[in-house]
Amino acid sequence: MTEIELDPKLLATLQTLESQAVEYVLVGEVADAIHDGGGFISGVAIVPAAYGRNVDRLAFALKRLDAHHANGQPVDPRTNDLRALAPCTFTTAHAKVELDFAPGGTNGYPDLFDDAARIGLAAGVNPHVASPQDLDRIDGSARGAQGLPPAVPPATLPPEPDSFEADEVPVARGPQTIPLDPADWPQEIRASRATRR
Repeated sequence: MTEIELDPKLLATLQTLESQAVEYVLVGEVADAIHDGGGFISGVAIVPAAYGRNVDRLAFALKRLDAHHANGQPVDPRTNDLRALAPCTFTTAHAKVELDFAPGGTNGYPDLFDDAARIGLAAGVNPHVASPQDLDRIDGSARGAQGLPPAVPPATLPPEPDSFEADEVPVARGPQTIPLDPADWPQEIRASRATRR
C-alpha cells in the first residue's frame, strides 16, 4: 500500500478498469503523484494493451463508467474502435480518462510494462504504474512536440553555513570597492599585484 491518498472517484475509475480485466499501464498525473508522494490530480491517464480483446474490455469498462467523447457522444463498444480514436480524453461518471496507446517517446504498452511496478492503491486497485524514467520519456517527448525545452531540475546550491569558525571571515558577495591609495589595499590584492611585476 502506498502512503498517497487518492480521490475516491479516481480509485473508483481504476477499480472499474481492473474489474473488467483491462491491461494497462498508469501514466500521467496519477503516476507522477504515486512516485512523488502527492500532487494535484485531475484525471487518470492510461496506456492500454492494443490487442483486440483488451480494447473490447476497455470499451465495456468505459461504458460502465458512462464515458463520453469530447463531442458528447457516449462510448459504444459495438461501434467505437478506441484505437482509431486515441489519443483522446473521455469524461466519465467519476473522473476524466486520458487514453493513448503509444504516447510519444515510447512504443506503447509492451515498452512501458517492462519497467512498470504493480502498486496497491486500495482494495481491488493494483495498477501497473510506469517507472519514473518512462514518465520522463513521455514528458520529454510531449515538451518537444510543444516546442518547449526539456525540463531542467532546479540547480542545487551549497548550503549556507549556520556559523563561522573563529578564524573564518565571511566572504562578501557582489562587487567590492577598492581604495585608490595602494597603502589601503587588502593584503591579498597587494600580494597579487606584487607577483605581476
